[in-house]
Amino acid sequence: MAQIEIGRGKSARRGYGLDEVSIVPSRRTRDADDVVTSWQLDAFTFDVPLVTVGGPSIDGALNVIDAEGYWSGGEFDATSLTAAINELNDAGDVSAVAVRPQRAEQLIAALGRTEPDLLMIRGRVVSAEHVSKDREPLNLKKTVRQLEVPVVAGACSSFRAALHLMRTGAAGVIVASDPHSEGVGVPLATAIADVRAARMQHLDETGVYVQVIATVPVRTGGDVAKAVVCGADAVLVQSAPENSTVIADLRRTMATCGYESVKELQAAELVVIA
Repeated sequence: MAQIEIGRGKSARRGYGLDEVSIVPSRRTRDADDVVTSWQLDAFTFDVPLVTVGGPSIDGALNVIDAEGYWSGGEFDATSLTAAINELNDAGDVSAVAVRPQRAEQLIAALGRTEPDLLMIRGRVVSAEHVSKDREPLNLKKTVRQLEVPVVAGACSSFRAALHLMRTGAAGVIVASDPHSEGVGVPLATAIADVRAARMQHLDETGVYVQVIATVPVRTGGDVAKAVVCGADAVLVQSAPENSTVIADLRRTMATCGYESVKELQAAELVVIA
């Protein structure tokens, strides 16, 4: 990518948000009824490429329990959290739990022998190498490799950070633009594309395909589609209109552009419109 000179000895890349790009239709179209919106994370297949954390569940999506909602008085309510996990397991649904990195080890200890199907270690910014003088930080690589369940980690927004997260053994990596750190952030389309590039390098190095989950403020299915074309496998929904409308929009977009599956949609072209 072309560098823009900021001043003597300092240059930068141009970054793009999702609102600044649009999908280019291919040479064919297809019926929306023929489109397949499913995606897979480790051994688990979901009907739609959407993820929720602690919010209203979406049919067919990966719906994750937010362990922070069970935190009180400096500890997790292990009884209630275990009951929530067992309820999902008994119903035949995928049980997934999200926790911030600082509390990951406490959560694992609190759950004891109760294991969810998936664990999400999620924060505003998560790195494979956190440094602290005041406390012992989470050894993400050690934690991921000791667990017998797949781990999704993030968020990150750069090639290097994503590659290091993938090298911990994480099954998935979350992409997000940090809205809380002043002066820090990568526009989302560029961030997803950079993490996609990290995934391809990791795939070349190890033969392991890591799922990319982009945190997107969803207004329509077009937002989901553009995130997928940038390189995401699924979208973590921050806010969304009627879920059926989002999926219907996504199906129409995929059909208009001629792509049968979410995986095929990743190969679509983009144009810059801003």
